[in-house]
Amino acid sequence: MLTVLAFAPIALLLVLCLTWTVRAAVFVTAGVTAGLLFVLGGSGSGFAASLIVAGAGTVTILFIVVGAILLYAVMQQTGLFDELKQSLDRIHPDRQVRFFFLALFLTAFFESVAGFGTPGVVVPLLLVGMGFSPVLSVVAVLLFNGLFAVSGAIGTPVTVGLEGPLGLDGGAVSRVYFVAGVGVAMASVAVFAFVSRAVRRETDQAIPRQAWAMLGVIMVGYAVFAPFLQELTGIAAAGVLAVFGFGFVFTDRRVPARPWVPYGVLVVLLLLPKIVPPMAEWIGVALAWRDVFGTEADAVLRPLRTPLVPFLAAAGVALLMAGTWRVDVRPVLSKAAAVGLILFPSLAITQFMLAGDDEGQSMVTRIADVFAATGPAYPLLAPYLGVLGAFMTGSTTVSNVIFGPVQHDAAVTLGYDAPTILGVQLAGASLGNAVCLFNVIAAAAVVGLSDYQPILRSTIVPTVVAAGLVAAVGYVLLWL
Repeated sequence: MLTVLAFAPIALLLVLCLTWTVRAAVFVTAGVTAGLLFVLGGSGSGFAASLIVAGAGTVTILFIVVGAILLYAVMQQTGLFDELKQSLDRIHPDRQVRFFFLALFLTAFFESVAGFGTPGVVVPLLLVGMGFSPVLSVVAVLLFNGLFAVSGAIGTPVTVGLEGPLGLDGGAVSRVYFVAGVGVAMASVAVFAFVSRAVRRETDQAIPRQAWAMLGVIMVGYAVFAPFLQELTGIAAAGVLAVFGFGFVFTDRRVPARPWVPYGVLVVLLLLPKIVPPMAEWIGVALAWRDVFGTEADAVLRPLRTPLVPFLAAAGVALLMAGTWRVDVRPVLSKAAAVGLILFPSLAITQFMLAGDDEGQSMVTRIADVFAATGPAYPLLAPYLGVLGAFMTGSTTVSNVIFGPVQHDAAVTLGYDAPTILGVQLAGASLGNAVCLFNVIAAAAVVGLSDYQPILRSTIVPTVVAAGLVAAVGYVLLWL
């Protein structure tokens, strides 16, 4: 009975999000989950600590949303965004080709460099600027983001989520990347098919062969590079696609650089901490409340580690280029406030599910125990545990931190190769970024959408199918 109750918040949230409104769903589910926390033996201190940690998480996500919306507002108000759209029109006459190139290349690049759901708050705006609908633009980027979060933020999901906590050696890490890389490469076929279908419906035109060619180039590269380049896999694969696009896709290679300067500044500032170790240490300074109210929960703010400062700097460069420092920030603040109101209860649901009772059992650990008890079927279900972790927490890394030990222990107990099981966990957690409410809400807010349901409806089925393909890959690799 307790196990059934542990699954209740997830089931309730999904049903209400798909049949009601996302806004109402998160508030209702947050209330129900808070009640279940006490029913399952949670304490008042655990409840209060969950609210504090959820508040810190909300602020962190708002840093990203505010920065992205501000940069877009500045680019629009200075006319640079119109110049940028005109420059995009020159690279190829077919806007579908432009759509797939930018969606694949920029999503892979920004996810691999920055993480934090950065592609969702940057790339859809460019696609909308080319004339595609906000819903399609967000859905495409979120689904593609799920393919590249394996090596997101220069390998953080593996180094922080698996390698460090589990003490994996170099061979095991290489195997994890290999399995995850091949898994998402196979899953990309299903994801791309769903996105292509949506694009075809909106444009009423057949998908050009160049689009599938670009998918093949970047995903074959991703699978080949993964076990060798590891944390640099996404950047290398994006680079291969850029070279392919420039050499074989673009019909006009003389793209004006001026409107891209602010985004160039953004990229440089996102990359600097990754290649200059002292800077990474400096920006890692945290405001932390450890063991909140005597629990094991930590509320941590690292404002300099988020993309906020790079976004602000890029906006400053855009204003400098336009010769003005005047910008209307009212739409930025109003959108951020609306996002914050729905993000907080969403994050609270996750924290309530993570809060343990006196014996350390939580709703999350009970769910993990159910998966681990499935015996021979476990390898086929393992990717879905990763998806579930990302759906709940909004992070590939946190999904790995929570469920990585469970997956490892279950593999050892059941006699399966542990790195292979961890590889499908990593791939599933990556795919889960497409259905994570935090990513959906943030991306929708930046493009001006307040109805999140069409996005979630469009990403759930492709994610489930893609995770099934990852499961099949993992199952085959286990027996080779």
